[in-house]
Amino acid sequence: MALLEVKNLTHIFGDGTSDKRAAVRDISFSLDEGEILGIIGHTGSGKSTLVTHLNGLIKPTDGSVFIEEKDIWENPKEIRKIRSKIGLVFQYPEYQLFEDTVYKDISFGPSNMGLSGDELDKAVRSAAALMQVDDKLLDKSPFDLSGGQKRRVAIAGVLAMKPKIIVFDEPTAGLDPIGKATIFKAISEYRDKYNAVVIVVSHSMEDIAAVCDKVLVLNDGKLVLFGKTRDVFSESEKLKALGLNVPMITNIFLELQRRYKGIDSNVLTVDEAIKALTPFIEKRRNKNA
Repeated sequence: MALLEVKNLTHIFGDGTSDKRAAVRDISFSLDEGEILGIIGHTGSGKSTLVTHLNGLIKPTDGSVFIEEKDIWENPKEIRKIRSKIGLVFQYPEYQLFEDTVYKDISFGPSNMGLSGDELDKAVRSAAALMQVDDKLLDKSPFDLSGGQKRRVAIAGVLAMKPKIIVFDEPTAGLDPIGKATIFKAISEYRDKYNAVVIVVSHSMEDIAAVCDKVLVLNDGKLVLFGKTRDVFSESEKLKALGLNVPMITNIFLELQRRYKGIDSNVLTVDEAIKALTPFIEKRRNKNA
């Protein structure tokens, strides 16, 4: 059973006016429990419009969004309940911190869902631990933290609500490599712990390749590619025709493949590059010995 299914989703801004514009057009895809999806596309391709439909922030002009086989707009009065199942982490979520302690900021969402006492405390501390927010920081003001710490606190506040589906919009923007690794480790651990669907919107092909099981490519509001990450990035010429790219390490291996026979260009990460190059180097070394 698909946890999330989008069917023929279309959204038209300015419908009924001379300025009407289709932001997304006839998009369909589904995700099973435990899958991580990457969404890529140029600015204006429809990424943000698509993901804000998933928890009912905006209503489709046509088409439907199903969570656990239920149309989220079947009963508009219950849309707030639907939103508790889907967490949205916007770009630079640390700008949304507002409480006077880290603990209060993380507890804001789950307390509004009705959690209290030990149950609320457990949710806060579990999410903080997942995001590597030390207990000694919980009584501090979030505004006294570093940029990376603020980002982790803000994300912890969403994770504390334990959404079945969570959407990250550019979750590592502005972070150094260590900060990126921390965020993506937490994303993977959250998926594993709760068997949740995770959606990552990013301009970084390296980030998408590192963490995502599947990739969806948008162009001018239309879905142009959708499938397993390796399969989508194997369409390098099609992606480049759209003005997109593949991970840098994949580009390097495409060039190596043009120069040397026997090189596999379907490489997405540095670890895969090492595995691919080691037998090739050994073979050439033995040949020249």
